[in-house]
Amino acid sequence: MKQTALLFVFFLTLLSSCCNKTCQKPADSNPLDGLVLVDTTQMKSAFLGCIHRFIKQHPRDNAFILESGYGYEDHGVITNGVDINNDVFIIHPAYHDAFMGGEWSVDDMYPSHYFRIDDRIVFLCSRADSFTKQEKCRKAYHQIVPDSLRVRYDDLAFILVEHKGNKAVLLSGDEIRKRKISPISAFREVVKFMAPKVADEGLGNE
Repeated sequence: MKQTALLFVFFLTLLSSCCNKTCQKPADSNPLDGLVLVDTTQMKSAFLGCIHRFIKQHPRDNAFILESGYGYEDHGVITNGVDINNDVFIIHPAYHDAFMGGEWSVDDMYPSHYFRIDDRIVFLCSRADSFTKQEKCRKAYHQIVPDSLRVRYDDLAFILVEHKGNKAVLLSGDEIRKRKISPISAFREVVKFMAPKVADEGLGNE
């Protein structure tokens, strides 16, 4: 009887151990757990539409990089991210050396934010990466993006987002280089301010 009881306790312990390992395995195997998931429901649908169209052009890629871009046009149509009218973003497939700080790297800080769209992962570069501990970010990125994926310089596009309203446009690299760019919304005409004439109070009192 005592041996049966001991055997029963042994099997219960073994079963409990197996269950704990099974439950912990999915959490431990997800490399993105250390990153911040951005809620796409709060993003403009026009902006998400641009990302969707670009991703559709790259069916073999599972991960992408979205970063702040730089472009210039007359009157601030295209900006470097500080204009009151628009912001420019660059999107391209993720590659292994993107954050190693080399000549062709995007940055030397790994992204700490990401979001999902069309079952793909989009790594979102931000200034917050500079004060974020990099160990988990580096590990997550390289688990998602293997060493076999190297840089492809032509596979990129620019997204011009207008601050006010739900407006965004996807521009190819050729369009940016050839400067075939037009504003999303027409600029308002500059109206010269004319101060109203004020009657002389002294004349009115005479």
